[in-house]
Amino acid sequence: GGLTGLMGRVLGASSPSASGAAGGNLTNDIEEEDLNISVTRPVLPPRSGCVAASNGWIVALVECAPPPGASAPPFSSPSGGSVSSGGGSTTSKHTLTGLIPPLRLVSRWNVRRGASLGSEGNHLVPLPPPVRPVAPSSTTTGGAASVEEIAASSFNNNDPNFGRVAHVFVDPTGCHVLLSARNGEAYYLHSTSKKVKKLNGFGPGSDGSYSGFKQGVSVGEASSADVSGEATAVQTGLTPGSYITAVGWDRDRGTEGSTKRILLGTSFGELYEYSLVSPNAAASSLGKAGMKSPFDTKAGEVLGAMDGEGDDHPIEVPVLLRRLNATGSSSSGGVGSRDHGGGVGGILFQRILGAAGSGCIVVLASTAGPHRHTRLHSFRSEPASSLARTGDGGAPSTPLLTLRSAFSGGGSRSSFVELPGSVEFAELSSCGDGFAMRTETGIYYGAISASGASAGGGGDAGMLNYDNLRQATLSGQQRGGAVMTTPASIGLTPHHFIMLSFANEVRFVNRVARKVIQEERVDWASLSQSSSSTESALQHASSWGAPSAAELLTDVRRPDQIWLRRGRSLVHISSSCEDADVWKFTLERCVERAMPAHPNYAPYDAAATEGAVGSGPLASEEKQIDSQFEHAKSLCSNPSQRAVVTAVRAECHLFQGRADLAAKYMAQCPPALMPFADTAVRLALPMLGEGGDSNEKQASFSPRSGGSKLSSPKANEALASSNMALITFLNDKMKAAKSKKDSMVCTMLGTWLTELHLQERERGGGSSSSSKPAYPLRQLQKQQKPANAPPVNHALLHQFLSSFVRDMDPDAIVNVLASHDMSAGECAGYSAAAGDIGAAVNAALSGEDEKNGALDALRVLNDSPIEKAEPYYYKYAPSLLSRAPMSAAKSFVARYTEGLSDTKLLPAFMHYEQRRKNYRTSGVVDSGEANIAPSATFVDDENASVRYMEGVIKLGSKSRAIYNYLTSLYAGMDDEGPLFRFLSAHVPPATSSITGEGGVTELLLKQADDERKSPLDKSYALRTILRTGRHFRSAVKLYMGFGMRQQAVELALKVDPSLARELARQSHDKDETKRLWLMIARNAAANAGTTSRDGKDIVARVVMVLKDCGPDILSIEDVLPFLPDFAQIDQFKDEICDALASYSSKIERYLKEMNECDQACDALRDELSRLKTVGTRVRADARCAFTNRRVLEEGEPFYAFPSGYVALESALKREVMPYLNERQVERVKFLEGELARLRRSRASGGERSPYEEAKDHYEMQELQVELDGLIAAECPLTGSVMVDSIDRGFSDDEDDFA
Repeated sequence: GGLTGLMGRVLGASSPSASGAAGGNLTNDIEEEDLNISVTRPVLPPRSGCVAASNGWIVALVECAPPPGASAPPFSSPSGGSVSSGGGSTTSKHTLTGLIPPLRLVSRWNVRRGASLGSEGNHLVPLPPPVRPVAPSSTTTGGAASVEEIAASSFNNNDPNFGRVAHVFVDPTGCHVLLSARNGEAYYLHSTSKKVKKLNGFGPGSDGSYSGFKQGVSVGEASSADVSGEATAVQTGLTPGSYITAVGWDRDRGTEGSTKRILLGTSFGELYEYSLVSPNAAASSLGKAGMKSPFDTKAGEVLGAMDGEGDDHPIEVPVLLRRLNATGSSSSGGVGSRDHGGGVGGILFQRILGAAGSGCIVVLASTAGPHRHTRLHSFRSEPASSLARTGDGGAPSTPLLTLRSAFSGGGSRSSFVELPGSVEFAELSSCGDGFAMRTETGIYYGAISASGASAGGGGDAGMLNYDNLRQATLSGQQRGGAVMTTPASIGLTPHHFIMLSFANEVRFVNRVARKVIQEERVDWASLSQSSSSTESALQHASSWGAPSAAELLTDVRRPDQIWLRRGRSLVHISSSCEDADVWKFTLERCVERAMPAHPNYAPYDAAATEGAVGSGPLASEEKQIDSQFEHAKSLCSNPSQRAVVTAVRAECHLFQGRADLAAKYMAQCPPALMPFADTAVRLALPMLGEGGDSNEKQASFSPRSGGSKLSSPKANEALASSNMALITFLNDKMKAAKSKKDSMVCTMLGTWLTELHLQERERGGGSSSSSKPAYPLRQLQKQQKPANAPPVNHALLHQFLSSFVRDMDPDAIVNVLASHDMSAGECAGYSAAAGDIGAAVNAALSGEDEKNGALDALRVLNDSPIEKAEPYYYKYAPSLLSRAPMSAAKSFVARYTEGLSDTKLLPAFMHYEQRRKNYRTSGVVDSGEANIAPSATFVDDENASVRYMEGVIKLGSKSRAIYNYLTSLYAGMDDEGPLFRFLSAHVPPATSSITGEGGVTELLLKQADDERKSPLDKSYALRTILRTGRHFRSAVKLYMGFGMRQQAVELALKVDPSLARELARQSHDKDETKRLWLMIARNAAANAGTTSRDGKDIVARVVMVLKDCGPDILSIEDVLPFLPDFAQIDQFKDEICDALASYSSKIERYLKEMNECDQACDALRDELSRLKTVGTRVRADARCAFTNRRVLEEGEPFYAFPSGYVALESALKREVMPYLNERQVERVKFLEGELARLRRSRASGGERSPYEEAKDHYEMQELQVELDGLIAAECPLTGSVMVDSIDRGFSDDEDDFA
């Protein structure tokens, strides 16, 4: 179905209202009211190619028929001449009406708004009359023909079709309309404009000359010439005699304001570059800084002037890019040559973006014509990565991916495909990445890719012959003996080709099935609103050269929207559910490619297929077929369709021998298509020798029969060689049951799968042509598993049981494993699932392989919940540590965060370390426990215990026992590094020493508090380290942690004197520092005395200590007692001289400081004397700076500041108090309270002695002075208070503004 009669509302019908609308402004040079002639000109239906659709807009160009009684078609007489009757002054009515130019109107109508003719949603804009070229000059006698002569030879002024609009083009946004006339003219109309603009460079100008045309070569030819060093001009403007026949829009970058760069194709087979800009666009959008195109200012610019500007720069005149199928003079820059390869029928170009900026531009253009070759040309630019420009400083900039790069430059590539036959106009349609081209023999289709026009992923490019379409038509829809000829028009949707024949037959061809699925004949008489008016209008239009053939219109923005038009009738033939049966055709195509084409499968050759059957990786072709199955599944609209695709997919894979993959898709099918029992038996019978035989008659797979379940030799061999297909099927079914929480199904399937996995494990995975297993189902009791059992099958069994251990019945699984003579060690993991963790661990530890048994026991404990496994960790920890110490330690650490106690495991580690000690001394290891059997192999690992202690401490353990035991382990090592790093991380340096300000008592209290907070017992650590007689650096670290710097220095002097000096430098107490350096100097003298006889070495060492400690710590007289009596003064006379010089300089400095102090005291005395006489004058009418009240009338103390401001005491307090700190505020309150108390005491009137009066007066003065210093230390309006209040808001209190 569709919408009928829309064109009547778009273009208007032959009604009085429509005639009236078309009757205004009919003449160009002749005024109708002067002639007094009543002219009625009906609107004709639009011509073929004069209607376009885009983004819901229908744009058409219509013409008015000539006045009634006109003897000749419009423009039958030469233009420019005056017509008279016999030379008289009377002009006949018919002659004058023949002079009236054709009235042409552009109609824009929006389908979505449903507007009618003349309403707000419909726009009618008139076109100016066509321009005829200037007659060529007759004085030309020889030489090259002028442009006017070429144009005159190209057009026949008596041609009734001269100047008529041939094509209408609309951009994807629906805002830009381009109209092309046969005389070469082009008009532009924007959706916001009410006036049509004649474009420069297209056909004759307003004066009839071809001033916009500048002869030259194409961009491609100029690029080749530019490489050779020749400067060649590029042609601008359309070649005279040609007109626009196709437009390639920029779908990616075009906007409502500008189309950006577009491609224009002409009737001479030329491609031009152009751009359309809205007249309302801002000037800044026309180019950089208002620049014009280089082609506007000077004709024939050399190629490259605009290569760096990109596609955002506008073009005012078309630039010739390429001449298609050009030969002879036309290829060398000549114009007017009629020897061209046909007009351009369609243009497509697309930007293809790749990874890492490797995109390119691909352009497709079709050319054809009567008795011309039908060709599809493709152009591809150089990859954008190689076109990248460099910015300032040589840095790479954005890749330059312009439209012109597809036609110029050494990296661009061009090619064409020549197709059989010849058509007048090669229509080129597109939808997404696909395209379709109409030819004489068929439809050429394909997809746009980086390599041009090629197959879209699966060999989809090719020719769809019309004869093959007739043979492939669905049964029951064939027309008896009808011959399928070249269609009049074609369309392309996401899933179908649409063909319109000249007999008004519409055929829908599925793109996947390559056959006609629907064929209908359009009855225009029943679809039109007024059949009589429509037929009369068509007959009228035919009599005046307007063809009445139907055509297909494709929405440029939405290619899936197809319209069928004939005359004024417009039918929407697109379907919203056109993909209803596409999945079926896609599925049949997949089966045809995956299965043999002949009815019976090829004879089976076992030798040829040996090793090729199984579940190996898919080949490239198989992956391609599998991806097409996925595509068919994506086209399905409901679960039933997807289930059918999955079932057929499974049968195809099984038919090809890929049993595992087939079983995977079988499990996804619903029971209605593949019942569980039937499918499971089908997969299991070949393994039991009951399936199909490879020698029986071969059967084929028929997708048309719904995927009949027939076997093939490859399928039989794959199913008979292994149970993996059945295992895969049951495994997926069990996953589905697990998601549904169906415990009954999981128990049954789990038991069956366990049996199958055990059988595969016992068979060893060896393939056999017979259906019986290669190994018996039950092995000998002493043989736990076959010697040649592959590790893959063993891993699959463990993976299955570990994945579904929570979803199966553990008792049933253990019984199955026991029935296959599995050892206790192998059953340990599954016994844990049954809830008996102790039995599982005991079974694992009772095996012959003690190490692997311990690992299995740890695996059982790790997989069990901590609340169940925790007691068994404590019970079997000694045994686990003796067999796999490092693994056990890691396991204990991993479960510490879940609640495994570190203190309960500590005895096991202590027992393990004791056994290690006994093992090293005597070589005999005794378990020491009755419930643990003596271990034949004891693993001695010195890092296991340390690894566990470090792990739990890193995870947040605060147990003092763990810290102390780790310290003892570190102390027993030969390497002091781990112990020192551990103490550095957990022993903070003391902030004070014993001789600090707080005394010994305060230091001891602080150390006791630190000991209580720290998990490390520093006293125990220090005793342990000193007991070893080594690791003194760590002992020094502990002394420093206690704050005992002197003891640390004493110990450091024994092992490392440099460390002692470093500790002495870190002291901040001057007396302690001097005492430490004296200790270092005494030690240096004592050590040197044992080796020196004359005392020189002693003096040198002591002097070195003086230099290390600095001049302010020790002097020569401090170390003189350490020097020997027989030491000569010459050995340290320099130090004595330095000391005397230092004393002299200090004396001088002290004298200078005393003089400065005397001068400062004298200055202060003078200043105090001056201040006693300083006064401040206050006016009698002085007002408070904060309350604006008179201070002398308030009866309240006030303050006068040197700045001139006066403030009452209460107002000053209120202003200053917010800027005092907490301590000052409390002091002000205290002073005010004391002053109030003293005032009350004085006002009580009691008898008081003069001494008491004087004392109170003195105290009040002292308190008042202190209070004044707090609140009146500076003026609040000119001091720091004003600076601090800069960010405060204005007050809302009215009193502040009183």
